[in-house]
Amino acid sequence: MKTLCLWWMVALVMLAAPGMASEGKVPATGDLLVGMRMDSPEDPDKRAYLGLEDRGNFDPTDITGRLLVIEIFSMYCPHCQREAPVVNRLYQAIEASKALRGQVKMIGIGVGNSTYEVDHFRKHYKIEFPLFPDEDFVIHKSLGEVRTPFFIISTIGSDNKGKILWTGAGNMEPLETFMDRLNGFLKKR
Repeated sequence: MKTLCLWWMVALVMLAAPGMASEGKVPATGDLLVGMRMDSPEDPDKRAYLGLEDRGNFDPTDITGRLLVIEIFSMYCPHCQREAPVVNRLYQAIEASKALRGQVKMIGIGVGNSTYEVDHFRKHYKIEFPLFPDEDFVIHKSLGEVRTPFFIISTIGSDNKGKILWTGAGNMEPLETFMDRLNGFLKKR
């Protein structure tokens, strides 16, 4: 009887394994961005910032520029709330830099957040870069269900479209360090 139970357990694990493997894995350096289709922003200024011409849905690799910084956040995450001013300063520093402006773009993806919740987060924390809802956790699952906040730097607008150059979990590193990282990636490309 014990042998039969053991065989049943082995069979169940083997049947479940392919389903588990199909879920996303946490992105790492060298991986490609996948499974991240979003609706284009309604705001024409946000569409222009991203270089998107229409209001259809898009993939982050459709964004114009050379590098993309993605923040995975949740409106309910206290760490994300605390980091919001730091992330705002990063966006402002990128936009103020002659070397980075237009070359580096930023977006945020609110995991488990509705459009209403993302808009509330944007207004409350005065976020200037585009934020997108991921109400059904589709993008979050494709990213291996990372904890928030989670940061990704990837390529856009090149032969290596969507290649992940760096990821970071938790609080963002000091602004100067992050800016140096972005400048370094641009110089290598």
